[in-house]
Amino acid sequence: MSYLPVELHCHTIHSDGDFTPEALQKAAVSDGLSLIALTDHNTFTGTEELDEKIIPFIKGIEWTTYFGHMLVLGAKSFVDWRDAVPNNIDEKISAVKAAGGIVGVAHPYQCGSPICTGGRWEFNVEKWENVDYIEIWHEAFHDGNTENDRATAMWTSLLDKGCHLAASYGKDWHRPQKENTLFGCTYLDFDGKVNAENALKAIHKGRTIVSVGAEFSFTVYSNGREYRIGDTVPGGKAEFNFIADYNARKNNAVNKSIEYKTIKLVTNGGAVVCEISKDTSAAEIEIKEKQWYRAELWGRIDGREQPLAITSPIYTK
Repeated sequence: MSYLPVELHCHTIHSDGDFTPEALQKAAVSDGLSLIALTDHNTFTGTEELDEKIIPFIKGIEWTTYFGHMLVLGAKSFVDWRDAVPNNIDEKISAVKAAGGIVGVAHPYQCGSPICTGGRWEFNVEKWENVDYIEIWHEAFHDGNTENDRATAMWTSLLDKGCHLAASYGKDWHRPQKENTLFGCTYLDFDGKVNAENALKAIHKGRTIVSVGAEFSFTVYSNGREYRIGDTVPGGKAEFNFIADYNARKNNAVNKSIEYKTIKLVTNGGAVVCEISKDTSAAEIEIKEKQWYRAELWGRIDGREQPLAITSPIYTK
């Protein structure tokens, strides 16, 4: 088990970004990332210029339509996005899965028409079991970015309906970042070598964490067995063991004051079942059947209280 920071939403001059593919990879190295996914709008062409010797990468694409943007990672053959409409999206997603790809909802509450036509998610997904993840945090952290709260609420609602969906952060990286702008990352739990194959496996298994910076995760010990984020766990007494490095990616905090305060265990409906100090390493609770549980690290950015890291859930039988 090795959680490493990645960026799964990037653009280059092959769509509307300012980076060449090589410059993007070098910027990712400078940013301390372990892997990127190149997801240019409606084209794979930039992925042919990526160099594994600079940083590992996933070949991806951002389906950019009038009804929402969808991140497609790792597909081994082309699936036509041009005729995707709200009522055939399940068919399209099934075709992506058949091509060996995974699917993520990009920025579901990005400002839509007329400012950014198509940025808001309006597809009528029925088979959510074919969707792997949802971008619950997007772009920079500031008081005016309210889409994250709504995207997290959407994700919570889908979890309540029994969907197994991982969370991701999307920097939506187009160009060198402005000074004094705070961005986060997605942490992936790699089993083995850091490469596209293991990154895709981690996302598909739900082993993801979104974070302002801290590396924050947990394992669960129940009925004599250890479980990881994304696993399905039997109900009953369970011990949550928290692992945190609050200095991880500290250099990315720019001039922001970031204070980590408490850990919350959250379940269906967003209910908090336990809240403890950030320095507490374990908590034992009774977990109910047919529920989900995630951990949230709370604190302040420049005095404003908010979640600073959120794990994907475990699920109960």
